Amino acid sequence: MCGDRLVFSADGRFRQCERCNHKIAIVRQRESPQALMRLQQYSTDESGFANVRTAGVRELLRQGVAAAKAGDRDEAFHYLTWVLRTDSNERQQAQAWLWLSEVYEEPADKRHCLEQVLAFDPTHGVARRGLAMLDGRLQAKDIIDPNQISQTVSEEPEQASAEQFVCPQCAGKLQYLADGSTLRCGFCGYEQVVGDDAPRPKNGRFGEGSFEQEFTTALAQAKGHLAPVQMRTFQCNGCAVEFVLAPEAISMTCPYCDSVYVTETAASHEIMPPHALIPFRISHEQAEKAIQSWLKEGEVERPSLSPIVGIYLPLWTFDVGGEIRWGGQVKKGDDWVPISGNHLAFSDDVRVPASTRLDRDLAKGFAVFDLDGLVAYDSRYLADWPAERHTIPLADASLQARKQVLTELRRNPHRLTLDDVRNLKLGSLGLVVESFKLALLPVWLAHYQVEGETFHLMVNGQTGDVVGKRPSRGVRGFFAKLFG
Repeated sequence: MCGDRLVFSADGRFRQCERCNHKIAIVRQRESPQALMRLQQYSTDESGFANVRTAGVRELLRQGVAAAKAGDRDEAFHYLTWVLRTDSNERQQAQAWLWLSEVYEEPADKRHCLEQVLAFDPTHGVARRGLAMLDGRLQAKDIIDPNQISQTVSEEPEQASAEQFVCPQCAGKLQYLADGSTLRCGFCGYEQVVGDDAPRPKNGRFGEGSFEQEFTTALAQAKGHLAPVQMRTFQCNGCAVEFVLAPEAISMTCPYCDSVYVTETAASHEIMPPHALIPFRISHEQAEKAIQSWLKEGEVERPSLSPIVGIYLPLWTFDVGGEIRWGGQVKKGDDWVPISGNHLAFSDDVRVPASTRLDRDLAKGFAVFDLDGLVAYDSRYLADWPAERHTIPLADASLQARKQVLTELRRNPHRLTLDDVRNLKLGSLGLVVESFKLALLPVWLAHYQVEGETFHLMVNGQTGDVVGKRPSRGVRGFFAKLFG
């Protein structure tokens, strides 16, 4: 206005007259994310932005985030890009890129910003969730706040749909045989091979092995936090009797007409369906022989054995990886000196029982299942076999998986250093669950009694291995064996 010289203001957003303080706003065009990356290598830009101290970077970031939350894209872009052109640390740059993904409108630009966040922090859950939404694997309407999630239970059971397995020749009951592949009619002998048209194993996309699911996406939805609690009813097509099913029940046989049913596992959008299962390979007769041999080897005398029941039980598996910071003390001469470091960890298929049906000792039998035998879930494998839904939510099970990884590392500190470590401390902030799956495993369950005490048994329906407790022989048993 007065014709004097214009200079840049301190924040770089205006050109200001030194004489009359007249200001002219600098209109900046939004550079592409790729252009911003090229500009990051310079300490100053064409507007004269200089290196900013740590406190200044925090203030720039605060203002950029506040503007982004307020919907002022231009204001947010100005401050967030300024953060990238300063001596900001990696954490601050990751946060700036994250909020820039909210500023840009083009999906390709948003994706590039989120990928930059993951370059700084591969475990960043919000960035992973953002990419899942861009890929269509997650819908905004399905995202929940786990701190505010509630699960209501109606007093009236909900109606459930169920698939009935009948023989196409005589309308008799089809039963799945423990040969891993065959449905057979108990009346006319008609057989149907399940494996011929069953879904094939999927190539692992989100983790090691087949059937792996993306953990971040599942955890953002209600199905990652809920377990079945609603009682269900359905009517038998054979005799019209109505039944009430427990929430965890997947399959049943009508006690009046022997009709076989498998309920729809995806009946509720909020409940996780099984992704895979291991078919039964061990028959009832083989399970019984395995138990008798196990009892004989343990010299269990005169056991009273219960009926043996075959059932599918649920199991969570997790792929867990990331960086674990550790510290402790090692012996150097006569002294214990401090030591620390970072450990890159990866554990494939960490197994966590998805049900509280088995006690802890029997649940250890899940460790011997060969998960290479998993096939895609198909309801026909459950024909005439009881099966159970998961009752431990995904979120809770994932915490147990992380704990197992840390516990295993504490038991084997030699993985960190060749020296013996005292007072070992592990930091789990960098440990992340990368993928998961929900599988059904075949088991035969039984129990036996000796002198009024009950002991539970489990037979692996894939291998025939027996897991259980034997009675303690004690002093009486020792002398009885010694003197006959």
